[in-house]
Amino acid sequence: MQPYNIYPNDAWYVATFSADLKDLPVARTICGEPIVLFRTASGVIAALEDRCIHRGVPLAGGECVGEIIRCPYHGMEYDVSGICTKVPGQDRLPANARVRSFPVAEKDAMVWIWLGESEKADIKAIPSHHYHDDPGWAWSSIFLKVECDWQLLNDNLMDLTHLGYVHKQTIGGDPDAHTMNIDLKTTRSGNRVEVKRWLPNTNPPPFYSLGNSFSGKIDRWQEIDFTPGLVRIWSGGTDAGTGAYEGRRVGGVQFMGLHAVTPSTATSCYYHFTQSRNFKLDTSTELHKKIHDGALFTLLEDKTVLEAQQKRLLDNPERGLINIKWDIGPLQARRVIEERVATEAEQRLASAG
Repeated sequence: MQPYNIYPNDAWYVATFSADLKDLPVARTICGEPIVLFRTASGVIAALEDRCIHRGVPLAGGECVGEIIRCPYHGMEYDVSGICTKVPGQDRLPANARVRSFPVAEKDAMVWIWLGESEKADIKAIPSHHYHDDPGWAWSSIFLKVECDWQLLNDNLMDLTHLGYVHKQTIGGDPDAHTMNIDLKTTRSGNRVEVKRWLPNTNPPPFYSLGNSFSGKIDRWQEIDFTPGLVRIWSGGTDAGTGAYEGRRVGGVQFMGLHAVTPSTATSCYYHFTQSRNFKLDTSTELHKKIHDGALFTLLEDKTVLEAQQKRLLDNPERGLINIKWDIGPLQARRVIEERVATEAEQRLASAG
């Protein structure tokens, strides 16, 4: 396994959901950097180093007033660029009174942040996720902090053979369906890894039966799309033999899961999850609540496993692990991350030289 603290800085990560950034500052530690996010009265979003230049107190404990954030200790004020604009009782401002600011952008109901060199931050490179605005889809969101290396969560999402064991009550279904007679295809193109898992003629899991009355067996698909910081999984099922694998995915159930995995520390990460569906779109119904609660239950099952895994790995971090045939997706994703980190290191050396 790769060592901890493996994450590229030159990448857009989800810092928070837009709905969670209102009047109060939000504290995050992203790629080891303490960050404070805040929204000004005019709606501008800022991300600053979460450390007052005066005595090092976290700014996230302060308050947002107009277009500034105010330190909770001695009242120093900072604008969205990180410049200290006021020292209470002192007219002259120290020339170096500023904290680092980070590029941020709001898109598709999420706030994205760039931790690398600011001049490399291209807003156009932020992935689009139209499902949050498409009237043909209903969605809800979940936020969790998971006490594990972010790559363990990526592994979990790139290899779904665990569903039949960890998620028996929701999306699991028959454990054998995830390893027997499965059509698996993994491809990589640049920083992107795609895994297609087709599970023909299997029993519908309980979660699917909430949304549709199937006639019997179903043809399931799980199509995973990875780039650093974001995993999207298009999943669903239709009655067996009705053409799901030929592109005729009409009826049944379909879900688009967004899994924004943001590295925090060496052994913790943030999990921003949204689940969109294209059936029974009314979000005020009991069904919507059941689907949301079922998704939360499922994610908490993963959290339990991953945190236990992290603790055990820390007991003997030098001990190796074996790989099996289902690990091709996780291994390809790890390779992307490793190469990105190595490239950044080379660029820093070249700049220093």
